[in-house]
Amino acid sequence: MEIYNDAITGYEIRRYTNGPERNSKLYFTCENFSADDKYFFFTKQQLEGKNDGGTWRTEVSTGKLERVTDDTYRGFATDREKNVGYVCKNETEVYCVDLETLQMTKIGDLPKYGNVTGHLTAANTGRIACSYHLGSKYYALVVLDPGHEAQVVYQTDICLGHAQICPTDENLIFYIHETGGDAYQRTWMYDVNERYARPYYVEHPNEWITHEVWSADGSEMAIMKLDPPGFVDGDAGEVHTGNIIIADKDGRHFDVAVSDLQLLHPCISRDKKWLCADRISYLGTKVQEGVVLIERASGKAKLIATTHSCKTGADHQHPSFNRAGTQILFSNPDENGIAQVCVIDLEQVKKDW
Repeated sequence: MEIYNDAITGYEIRRYTNGPERNSKLYFTCENFSADDKYFFFTKQQLEGKNDGGTWRTEVSTGKLERVTDDTYRGFATDREKNVGYVCKNETEVYCVDLETLQMTKIGDLPKYGNVTGHLTAANTGRIACSYHLGSKYYALVVLDPGHEAQVVYQTDICLGHAQICPTDENLIFYIHETGGDAYQRTWMYDVNERYARPYYVEHPNEWITHEVWSADGSEMAIMKLDPPGFVDGDAGEVHTGNIIIADKDGRHFDVAVSDLQLLHPCISRDKKWLCADRISYLGTKVQEGVVLIERASGKAKLIATTHSCKTGADHQHPSFNRAGTQILFSNPDENGIAQVCVIDLEQVKKDW
């Protein structure tokens, strides 16, 4: 663990990894910390000639590293409330991982010959849901209730991704049409009981919706709405505004919480008083990349940590809060653009807010 002060913001940062391989935090659409915030989890890239890829656990206070899974496992994510994680072995076997002991218990199987297209997600009832690529090459939403056979509840020939079951409502699964960029209608909500899919944020021409996440209590979502290419702001040249929209669970009410330069991936603190997002160079616009903290009540946004530019989408910062809301974990692209895992304590930031 290396401790340094950010060259631009001055805040103290703790860096826990040092390449050459990619060490990236879990995706921002799931919890990244154990229930007591003692540990966080990240993914190490498997390099040729090495055998240390997979998911790793880090003790926040000491930087001690322990391997959780090897590179044969996929889709690791932690539960919103219970101190467990979920992961796939050999693409289809689902295991529950005790985040304290790291003991793994098999809890079911996904459909044969397929693979997840994101991470696993779980509701407070224990139901697991994911977007899935079936052996038939159709895309699907799959649910797995522990002790029961997995169900394919929805199929389509459109690539599905970012599936997130509502943390407090096992009947609702949010998902997207994954194009790798913009989509005519990206966001969808699926009713498991009714077997019914409907648009969530209904898009209009020249709207670009992206990167959505549930709040921990399942009452709302944060969505990024990008200004379309071609927006010009005075002498600054072509810039793009990331508008963080807060939407209610039913997708009937949408409020812009903040608009700021080049924001991309938003996340909500568990008390819902704070947002964070990464600031990234995209659509041809170069900026100082880093992590932005936003106070929801005032809409004030502040760059709190800076990074080098991301080499790939897998190296994006993807910031997210710990469960207490006292720290932000983020991937910090190094001088080669490769993600390394960092934490910033927010007490120092809030002192001069």
